[in-house]
This record gives sequence, C-alpha cells and structure tokens, in this order.
Amino acid sequence: IRPAVMDDYPHVVNLIDNREELFLAFPAGRWPFNIRQVHLLASQRLDLTVCMDADKLVGFANLYDKQPGKWAYIGNVIVDREFRGRGIGRRLLAYMLNLVFVQHGLPEARLSVFRNNLPALSLYRELGFSQFANDTRTAPDGRRVELLHLRLSQEGNEVSNRA
Repeated sequence: IRPAVMDDYPHVVNLIDNREELFLAFPAGRWPFNIRQVHLLASQRLDLTVCMDADKLVGFANLYDKQPGKWAYIGNVIVDREFRGRGIGRRLLAYMLNLVFVQHGLPEARLSVFRNNLPALSLYRELGFSQFANDTRTAPDGRRVELLHLRLSQEGNEVSNRA
C-alpha cells in the first residue's frame, strides 16, 4: 500500500468496469469513468492511496471532507473484482484509518456506503463502524437507494491501533 502517483491513474480507472460499480464507489462519477475524473479526485481529495499485488494495482481509496480536530471521510474504496475476498479491502481500510487517526491526528473516521453494497457494509461493521445518519440517492437505473453514513472513533478502532 502506497500513495498514488499519476502513472497509477489509468489503472485506477480500470478498477471500475461498469456503471453500477462506479455508482457504488463514486456516486458523483460519470460513466464511463476516465482519467480526467481521477485527476479531478486528486485535486479535491487527500491521500490518494493504492494497494498493489506485485506490479498490479488492485485497490484504491482516498480521504475527503477533512474537518480539522473532528474527522475525515474515507472515500472511493475500490478493490479489483478478481482480488476481492482476499483481505485487501481490510488492509486498505486499516491503512486509511491509520492516516486519519495517526497522520492527521483526528478522533473520528467516517465513510458512506449504500445499504445494498453488502460486502462493503459487512466489512465496515466488522471494523467497528456504526451508522450516524442516512439519506437517499438515485441509482443509474432510477431506483432510490439508501446511503448510510458511518463513523468510527479512534478509541473504538482496534484495526489501526494494531497497524
């Protein structure tokens, strides 16, 4: 796991292979996902991070909406479809939590996840995140879907405390 560089951007784009996947990982993104959108993310977000398996980029995440002394959101968490179920998401989240709690010295990490994204929701709850708010969004197919806003305090965070 390391900071992303511009040479990674085409590989970040390749992590998302359909409109629904883009909506789950980056609701504000537009299909087809492209390098220009990754550049926009880089200009608006912090700590763009990639996870590598040998020479292959297999995961991506970043931080946004950092509120000094309060929290930062972990966003755009994406794991290559072929590498899911191998603990990469868990390791990537542990790294991002360490950035929030240790590097940025914030007491709380937040993230948002769609209720129907069961694998991600399950991981976040396993890590100790709890819901504090929700709202609804419109999916690409026109369905209304619930977006859950979760948080984890530094005290309740066993994952980055072990990292």
